[in-house]
Amino acid sequence: MSVAFNGIDNQVVTFQTGTTAAGNPVVMSANNTVKNAAGGAAPVGILLNKRSGHGAVQIRGYVQVSYSGSAAPFLGWNSLVADGSGGMRLAASGETGRPCLVVNLNTADKTMGLFL
Repeated sequence: MSVAFNGIDNQVVTFQTGTTAAGNPVVMSANNTVKNAAGGAAPVGILLNKRSGHGAVQIRGYVQVSYSGSAAPFLGWNSLVADGSGGMRLAASGETGRPCLVVNLNTADKTMGLFL
């Protein structure tokens, strides 16, 4: 038997998009509009795809993202922020991160599977 998390409690909503790229953490930039998250920002979700000025943003459920930083996230609950390069990292002192449950770490590829 294998383990699969995809589809568990997923919630995807449509937003207007500013400067965004699929797979990146995004933040609110205006009413009903998201943009790529700058480093240190707590993302509202992950942009799954974009078309005609609108994007599907996953705000809850399982996602797989890259991570960066000198300290790797750990299995369990982490406070995460965007790293400004399309991935996420541990929140530094003074930053307000988003609580996420990390259930898979690939330190060779620097990716993690987590629940938003």
